[in-house]
Amino acid sequence: MPKKIMNTPGWLALNEDRTAFVYLPERAEIVREIFDLSIGGLGGYSIAKLLNSRNVPAFGTSGKWDQSTIHNMLTSRATIGEYQKKQTLEGKEYPIGKPVSGYYPPVIDEETFEAAQIARRNNLSSGRGRKGRFITNLFAGLTRCAYCNSPVKFYRNGPSKSLICENVLEGLNCFRFGWLYHDFERSLFDLLKEPNVSPKLLQLLARLKESTDKQEENQIYEARVEIALTLPSLFSIVTIAAAGAHPAASEAHALIRRNHPDRFFSVVFSDGSSRFGYPIPVSKVNSPTFNPDELSRSFGLSPRQATLTARLAEGEALAKIANELGMTLSTARWHLREVFRRTNSHSQAELVSLARRVRRAESFDEGPDSEVN
Repeated sequence: MPKKIMNTPGWLALNEDRTAFVYLPERAEIVREIFDLSIGGLGGYSIAKLLNSRNVPAFGTSGKWDQSTIHNMLTSRATIGEYQKKQTLEGKEYPIGKPVSGYYPPVIDEETFEAAQIARRNNLSSGRGRKGRFITNLFAGLTRCAYCNSPVKFYRNGPSKSLICENVLEGLNCFRFGWLYHDFERSLFDLLKEPNVSPKLLQLLARLKESTDKQEENQIYEARVEIALTLPSLFSIVTIAAAGAHPAASEAHALIRRNHPDRFFSVVFSDGSSRFGYPIPVSKVNSPTFNPDELSRSFGLSPRQATLTARLAEGEALAKIANELGMTLSTARWHLREVFRRTNSHSQAELVSLARRVRRAESFDEGPDSEVN
């Protein structure tokens, strides 16, 4: 039997006399998981981030997974056993001759390979790309507009994240309202928390809450990945009526407003049943509302540092604040250290106490008869 080539796929090795390939079982299992994640709707960036968060060793010398490595694996027909001889010209590889089927032992079947290609094309056509630190939009590809049936897209404008009809974003004819993403996510999860919907989802939501409370970034990411993979099996479509049941006409280029008081959504579940959902009231915090502008003036903080301080004082977790302000948890911690330095405080409890003093002073200065224009 002729000897095999030296450059074998990362999930295979050569036997001692280099006449046959042998599986590396742990690596082969990683390849299969990567294909499963892709078919489930995750892009290369999210898959790489998930594997790195689990400390799964990469096949290359860097020790870390990246988006291009995942892309190359998902598109390599070596995974189904084909070998394609190549030559390098001016730094680029070009195929030579026809591919050889059955050269490698396949790590997946051809049906799985094709399913992954379809999923990747769907991701690209629906605008799904990087999911960010925490899988920013869990509902990509699942939301439609109640008025024109166009896809509802995730839209980021600075720290503000919203779900807005594609026609509205393109300046076409539809009602110019959006739904702030975090508010929509809370509202939909509230509908899905009923025990008869999905025990698995209930477990994932509980795990997400626990990880968020503990500010465990990797665990937050993993929980959100699993939720994103689970949701398509629970329902087929979510229809969003961002402007309520009876919206008033608006000019084609009017401002896009958010969180209409009459907004609602409907969910069609995989068994054909459907439910309506509505925004859940924001829970009241025992402490008074803190004014970021006043905190900024009192302590010499930047606007983002003042906002972070105000929300910490209102009892929110740092990981949640970081996610909604569009910053990494490490960046939020850096800002918090800066706030400690500028306020000469040494803990969150001490910082909250200082913020409350500012709030009490502000309330006293306003007086009982003050008016707000």
